[in-house]
Amino acid sequence: MRSVFFWAVATISAIWGQTFLPGVDLLAPLFLVSLQEEKAAVNFWLCLIWVLIQEGTGSLAFGSGLLFYAALALLFWVGRWMFEAKNFLFVCILAVLSGLLHGGVTWVMATLEDVTIAPQWLLTTSLRQILCFILVWLLVARLYASRVKAHANTLSN
Repeated sequence: MRSVFFWAVATISAIWGQTFLPGVDLLAPLFLVSLQEEKAAVNFWLCLIWVLIQEGTGSLAFGSGLLFYAALALLFWVGRWMFEAKNFLFVCILAVLSGLLHGGVTWVMATLEDVTIAPQWLLTTSLRQILCFILVWLLVARLYASRVKAHANTLSN
């Protein structure tokens, strides 16, 4: 039950944060922490919820969020062969790839819909995605670790 509460609060906080940073996906770092910490079934349900949230709140056609999260999961699984899953360098590489991927998917989907996006806006949003990815991952990973430690302490008492 604690896990459900943790992820619900993290999701609500990320959605709230996205209102202040339009175009930035703050659920992606949560997805990374989930991939690092949770079982496959939990990851599936969390990812499904987050993709539906992003698809429902976004202004692009259905599929951009699904493509983004699928590519992020693929990058994580491929990168795990070369790095430890919680390695900070690995997270920074994923953050950069996330920013490039976010900008690329946005540009491709907008082009398919004949929507013009200013390149400067796209670059700024991609850079914000990189920075926010790292900061949110640091915060959520530490909160998750402290939650696990607190739970272990209650079990040992």
